Amino acid sequence: MTNETVCDINLQRFVVIFPAYKEDAVILDSVRRFLKQDYPIDKYKIVVVSDKMQDETNHILSELPIDLFVVNFEVSLKSKAIKYALDRLCDFDKAVILDADNITDTDFLTRVNRLSVHTKAMQLHRTRKNSNTAVAVLDGIAEEINNTIYRKGHVNVGLSSAIIGSGIVFDFEWLKHNIGKCETFAEDKELEVLLAKDDIFVDYENDVYVYDEKTATKDIFLIQRMRWAHSQTVVFSLLIRAMKNGVFNITTIDKLFQWIPFPKQIRMLMAFLSALIWSFVSFPISIKWWFLLLFEILVFALAIPQKMYNSSLYLSLMKLPVLIVVSIKSYLKAFVRMYRKDMSFNSTPHQSSSADD
Repeated sequence: MTNETVCDINLQRFVVIFPAYKEDAVILDSVRRFLKQDYPIDKYKIVVVSDKMQDETNHILSELPIDLFVVNFEVSLKSKAIKYALDRLCDFDKAVILDADNITDTDFLTRVNRLSVHTKAMQLHRTRKNSNTAVAVLDGIAEEINNTIYRKGHVNVGLSSAIIGSGIVFDFEWLKHNIGKCETFAEDKELEVLLAKDDIFVDYENDVYVYDEKTATKDIFLIQRMRWAHSQTVVFSLLIRAMKNGVFNITTIDKLFQWIPFPKQIRMLMAFLSALIWSFVSFPISIKWWFLLLFEILVFALAIPQKMYNSSLYLSLMKLPVLIVVSIKSYLKAFVRMYRKDMSFNSTPHQSSSADD
């Protein structure tokens, strides 16, 4: 039997889903780039779920060799878009979820095919595709810290990887069966709870990249962090409820500590203020806080990939105090949303596809 025949036998069938809510600025470039995959064209299908996009964008998409579903949900959620697509699809092995701004390398599916044969869930390495502003640089750094600690680090010690909103590979039938159980705009975290409930290990592949547009301005950063702060609080309560209902294992215990609803910037600020105050009140007590602060800084510094230590990083650090203030403001706005029981989805505005790659 030839090597080519063996490879043909092992080819999985993929559906690649782009949920696209008002994503006219980026979706065309992402889809056109993905069509350059070196994977056999009859072994994968690209699906775009267009929600409230312009007719012109939909017309151009309809002329590409993809499946286009045009929807108009009264309450738009990413999980709804994915479910709408999956309800109309069958006979696939894996489903790949990408955001409308995500781009990949041409051998993306070839590598995912080889690495995901025996997995039901796998998070890929999402990394920045633009570094055009200080905010984008720091946003990309924050994601790499999460990749190192909550994904690569967790898998290396035998724990499930955390997943994030895109660059995820799922067993097709599992996702089709479970996506309808997601009821909030924090569908990725809801899926983590469902994966834990089914005792499914989430793998992580550090060498398969999904390039994601990072927020370029503090105003967009505020919108994004407000949604994340809200979703973190929502899913934390969902996790507690799931654990009370018997979903209690090493994965849910791990998630409990991960999802304590305070971002790393605020935790560092709290440690710094505690250290500073105790330095004047009772210096011996402050030593503990200074140690904890320095330890956290060291952990984050080690988690940043070496290639990202450059002049852009050092210059961008001057923006860090501003982003800490923005993070605090985002939490205050998130609490207002929770008080008003506002569960609507606030999409992150994107720049044009010509962002610095």
